[in-house]
Amino acid sequence: MSYSPILRSRTARNSLASAFSTKSDSTHLSRTLSKLLDRFDLFEHLDPEEAVKQQQDLLEKYNQILASQKEPSIIPDEDSIVKSIYDHLKQDTQTSEKAFQFAHLHNKLSSSRRLEKRWSVLYLILLLNNLPPENQQRESTKTSGTQSPISIPPSGLPNVEQDMDHVRPFKHYEMHRHDRSTRDTTCQMSESDILRDLVFVFQGINGQYIKADPSTDEYFIDKQFLHLSNPTEQLVYRLTETGWLYGRVRKFVEDHMDSSKIGLVGQSLCAAIQDELTAYYKLIAIIEAQVEKQLVQRNPVMNEQSLTLKRLLVWMEDANSKMKLISILVDACQGQKGGGLVSALHNYTKHGDPFIKGFITNMLQVVSKPFYDMLQRWVYEGELDDPYEEFFVACDFAVSEEVLWQHKYSIRENMLPSFLSKELAQKIFSIGKSLNFIRYSCHDSMDEYDIPTHTRDKFKYGELQAVERAIDTIYLDTSKSLLDLLKTKYKLMDHLRALKRYLLLGQGDFIQYLMDVLGVKLDKPATTLFRHNLTGVLETTIRSSNAQYDEPEILNRLDVRLLEIQKNDSGWDVFTLDYHVDAPINTVINPNAMVRYLQVFNFLWRLKRVEYTLSASWRQWGKVSREFSQLPDVSQDLHQAQMTIQRMIHFIYQLQHYVLFEVLECSWEKLENDIEHRCIDLDSIIESHTNYLNEITEKGFLSGLKEKVLAERLNAIFDCILQYKIMLDRLYEHACQEAVRQSDDANTSEDSESLNKIRRDHEDIEGAFTMQVLQFLDMLKSYHDEDLRSLSTRLDYNNFYFLNNK
Repeated sequence: MSYSPILRSRTARNSLASAFSTKSDSTHLSRTLSKLLDRFDLFEHLDPEEAVKQQQDLLEKYNQILASQKEPSIIPDEDSIVKSIYDHLKQDTQTSEKAFQFAHLHNKLSSSRRLEKRWSVLYLILLLNNLPPENQQRESTKTSGTQSPISIPPSGLPNVEQDMDHVRPFKHYEMHRHDRSTRDTTCQMSESDILRDLVFVFQGINGQYIKADPSTDEYFIDKQFLHLSNPTEQLVYRLTETGWLYGRVRKFVEDHMDSSKIGLVGQSLCAAIQDELTAYYKLIAIIEAQVEKQLVQRNPVMNEQSLTLKRLLVWMEDANSKMKLISILVDACQGQKGGGLVSALHNYTKHGDPFIKGFITNMLQVVSKPFYDMLQRWVYEGELDDPYEEFFVACDFAVSEEVLWQHKYSIRENMLPSFLSKELAQKIFSIGKSLNFIRYSCHDSMDEYDIPTHTRDKFKYGELQAVERAIDTIYLDTSKSLLDLLKTKYKLMDHLRALKRYLLLGQGDFIQYLMDVLGVKLDKPATTLFRHNLTGVLETTIRSSNAQYDEPEILNRLDVRLLEIQKNDSGWDVFTLDYHVDAPINTVINPNAMVRYLQVFNFLWRLKRVEYTLSASWRQWGKVSREFSQLPDVSQDLHQAQMTIQRMIHFIYQLQHYVLFEVLECSWEKLENDIEHRCIDLDSIIESHTNYLNEITEKGFLSGLKEKVLAERLNAIFDCILQYKIMLDRLYEHACQEAVRQSDDANTSEDSESLNKIRRDHEDIEGAFTMQVLQFLDMLKSYHDEDLRSLSTRLDYNNFYFLNNK
C-alpha cells in the first residue's frame, strides 16, 4: 500500500508546515499528527495491530520531514517579482503582447490603495504561472512519486526559466531601502525630470537636458542645467544607448521601406522591423504614463512602486537587447537583397543564445516570405515573378526558344540562400526550366502538369526538410513528364537510331548502294558536282534499300551536303550526308553534336571509300589473274600486287570491325540503356548523349591530342592505299598493253622504262604503307585501353610487320 498521495498533496503539506512552523514539544507534535492521520481514515480496513504499526511508521516519517523542513527565506521584493513575470511573458512569442498588458495592469494596481499585500498576490500569480497544464498535472500525479507540481526551494522563489536570478538577497534589499530612505529630495525631483527626458530620447527626440550631438551622433547631458553624480550620469548614458539604437533602426526603415533597390525581401525586412518598433512604442507609452503620473504630483513621495532610473534600466533591458540585435542585422543587410539578404540573416541563427536564435528565426519567417513565394511560383507554374532580380534563377529574355534549355535560364550564385544546398538548388532550377520547356519548346498544354492550388505545399522558412521532400516529388514528376513527352510525341530514340544508321553507317545496304552509285561521280573533281544531282541519287538509294521502310518523318530529314571546296578536291573530299533536327529534339541533338556526327561520318566515309577501292581492285585482279599469269615480264609484279592488296584489305577490315562494332555498337548499347533506365531528367539525357559522342570520337581517333596523332597516321595509311590503287591501275594498263603486244606478235619493243617506273613506285608505296602501319602499331601499344590493344593484336596477329622490319 502506498501513501504517497498524502505527501504529494500540496494542501496537506502546507497544512503540516503551518501547523508546526513554531517550535513545540514532541508530544504536542505527535498528538496533532495523529489527529490528522485519523481524519484520513487510512487504517479502517486493516487489523488493529497492523493499523497501529502503520500509523506509528507514518508518524515517525512525518516527524522527520517536518524536522528537516526549513522556513523559506523569501524576500518580499515586489520589483523582482514583477520583473520575473514580465520576462517570462516576453520569452514566449505567443504571449509577448501580454507582457506589455501586464505592465500596464500592474501600473494601475500600484496606484490603488485597496490592496495592501500586493507582493503576496504577485507571488501567487508567479507560482500559478509556473504550474504545468491540467493534463500534464494529472500525468505528473500518476507518474511522480515524491515531488509535488511546485516545490519551494529552501533558498527562496521557484525557478521560472532562470528569471529569478534577478531576486536580490535580503541584505541587499535592506541596503536599497536604506539608500532610498536617505536619498536627497532634490535628487528625487531631478530624477523624474531625467526620466521624462529619457522618454523623449527613447523616441529619438531631444530632451530638455539630454540631447544629441549631430557632429558625433552621440547623446550628451547639458551640464549647464543639470549636474549629476558620476554613477547617475553613467546610468543615464547606458539608457540613452536604446534611443541611439532606435534612431539607427528607424532611419533604416524610413530609407528603405519604399525603395525598390532593396527589393521585396528587403521591404519585408522593413515591415518585420516596423512590427518590433510598434511593440517598442507600446512599452514607451507605458513608461511615459508612469512618468507623467509622477510628474503630476506636486510633492511626489518615492516608494516601492515609483519609477526610478535603475528600475527603468531593468524595464528597458529586453528592448535594448532587441534594438541592439536589430541594429546588427541592419548593418549586415546593407547592400543585400533577395536570397543574399535571407542568407545574411540566416547566418545569425547559428548562435548559442536561444533568445537571439529565436528572435531572428521569427523575423526570417516574415522576411523570407517573398522569396518562398517566388520559389513556389517557379516550381508549380514555371513562372519567374522576380521584378527586382532577387531570386537565384535568372532569365535572359533575349534568348530564343530554340536554345531555351541551354542559355535562357541561369543560376545567380549570390542570390542562393546558404541553407539551400547546390543539389537542391539544381533540382529547383530544373523543375521550372522543364515546365517552360514543355510550354514553349514542346508547345504542349500545361493543364495536365498543373498542380491544383489547394494541394500545393506551402513553403516557409524553418521547414527545410518539408521543402526538400516537396521539391524531390515535384522534380521527379516533372522530369518524368518531360522525358515521356520527348520519347513518345517527339520520338527521340527514333531520331538517335536514324543518326546511327545513316550518319554512322549502320544501315549497311543503304551505304553500299550509295557507294556503288556515287563511286564514279565522286572520283571526279568536286567542282563538277551539283547538290540537286546528288539529292536525286540519295532518293534512289533510299528506294532501293531497306531505308524505304523508315517513317517519312525520318527520311525527310535525311539530306546531302557539299562541304567547302578547296583546290584539287575530289567529290570524295566534299560529299557528306546530313540530318535535320528541330525543336525540341535539337536540345539533345544540338548543333555541336551534329558537327561531331559529321566529323565521325567523314572519317567512316573515308574508311568505307578505302575499303570500297580495295574491294574493287581485288575483284579486278581476280578476273585477269589467269590471263596475266602468261606474261613472264609482269607475272611476278601481279603476284606481289595481290599479296600487298591482301595485307591492305586485312588492315582495313580489322580497323572497320573495331570502329563499327567495338566502338559504335558498344557505345550505342550504353546510351540506349542509360536513356531507358538511368536518365531521370533532360540534363541527364543530354549528358549521356554527350558522353556517347565523346566515347565515339575518342576511341575513333577523332579527339584528344594523342588520338589526333593516331588519326593523322591513319590518314597517311589511307593515302598510301589510294596511291597504291593508282599504281595498280598503271600496272593493269601496262599488263594489258603487254598482253596485246604478245597476242599480236608485234615487233614493238617492250616499254621497260615504264615498267621499271611502276616497280619503283610499287616498292616505295608498299614500304611507306609498312612503315606507317608499324608506327601506328607502336602507338597503339602505348594505350592501356583493352579494345585498342586487342586491335593491335588483330592487325599484326603473327608479328608479320615486326618480323619483316628486322
